[in-house]
Amino acid sequence: GRRLPPTERRAIEILDASDSMSKTEIRKCYKALIKVLHPDMNGGNRDDEERLQEVVWAWDQIKDSRNFK
Repeated sequence: GRRLPPTERRAIEILDASDSMSKTEIRKCYKALIKVLHPDMNGGNRDDEERLQEVVWAWDQIKDSRNFK
């Protein structure tokens, strides 16, 4: 894979993605996780809230990164 900064490498792990993926592919992973974790989408399960915050943070790291096309 690419030589990513540690923050982006961690973000990739959080999103269950791979650094060989394009930004579009990583975004699909992000969207899938949001569907599973968001209380509005999963019947109000609040146990996943911390994980959801991590996922949102991770996408924020990647969406503005120049390391992904």
